[in-house]
Amino acid sequence: MALISVILPCYNVAQYIDRVMTSLTQQTIGIENLEIICVDDASTDNTWSLLQTWEQRFAQSITIVHCETNGRQGTARNIGLQYASSPYIAFVDADDWVELDYFERLYQPILSNDYDVVVCRYQRDFSNELSFFPTRKTEKNDYSLIIDSIDKRKNLLNNFTCGHPVWGKIIKRTLLEEHSIFFPEQLTYEDAYFEALLHFYVRKVYLIEEQLYHYYVNPQSTVLQKDSYHHIDWLTVHIIKWQTWAERGFLINYREDLEYEFLWSCYLGFIKLLALRYDKPPYSLFLLAKNITLERVPEYHTNRYTEEGFNAFQKIVLETLLYPITPTQFDDIIEMIRKHGL
Repeated sequence: MALISVILPCYNVAQYIDRVMTSLTQQTIGIENLEIICVDDASTDNTWSLLQTWEQRFAQSITIVHCETNGRQGTARNIGLQYASSPYIAFVDADDWVELDYFERLYQPILSNDYDVVVCRYQRDFSNELSFFPTRKTEKNDYSLIIDSIDKRKNLLNNFTCGHPVWGKIIKRTLLEEHSIFFPEQLTYEDAYFEALLHFYVRKVYLIEEQLYHYYVNPQSTVLQKDSYHHIDWLTVHIIKWQTWAERGFLINYREDLEYEFLWSCYLGFIKLLALRYDKPPYSLFLLAKNITLERVPEYHTNRYTEEGFNAFQKIVLETLLYPITPTQFDDIIEMIRKHGL
């Protein structure tokens, strides 16, 4: 049996597929230790034919699945999970790639301890070629965490230690199966839901302070598209996330922590998205985000994390939850975010 199932959602990535597959099939851990599952999400270019070529070359290690209709990355990843049989799961995006010892480095800590998740660092990469980092180490040392109390869980949640992206890590498959951790389908930003659940169930985490994953800055990617309607999925995913927290009882012990996370990710995150992904951000979407947030965090200023958890400008933006904001004032806030960040 392979050690790691690698799930690769593919949609119209013909120009990138050879790069990522080269980086996966040349892994120092050995191709025999990888189960590479490529899910073609109804591509309209020649992605599928390229995947067929790779499957023929590595028939023992590569499985390809073709979808008749597009279900977005969440659906493709869920399909990949159904095919996965290895003890550990990894997700890689088809326009990204990894260092050649990526899986060897991620799996190495598991040889001495039964970790639920092993995480590495990543770096944004603008290269159009298969290239590798000349320097990978950060200034920090690798470390491990054992989450065996509510306070330690709160620290994990507040620091989002396992990372926001679904890639850049390997995850124990039984952890996902036993706790029904999956992706919402037909939505963009689906990994925000997945990671929010993952942080509630991990008990043993190892963090590698090395940049091993190449996050390709692709201007054609879904999340970078300008003025697209699908960006409203950000709010939908966070509504589903809060509902799941409530259904699973997480609000009982972690309400303040989750309110803090919701203010960060749903409200401030969406306003930043409006500033960066729209030429003329819709005022109506700002009002929608405000109403969604106030329904779940009606008195944010009483949250104990508010004082130290936000900088001065972020606190100003959060005050828009308390007072009526005109379209002109909203435009002014957007311009400030574009100039100074959030």
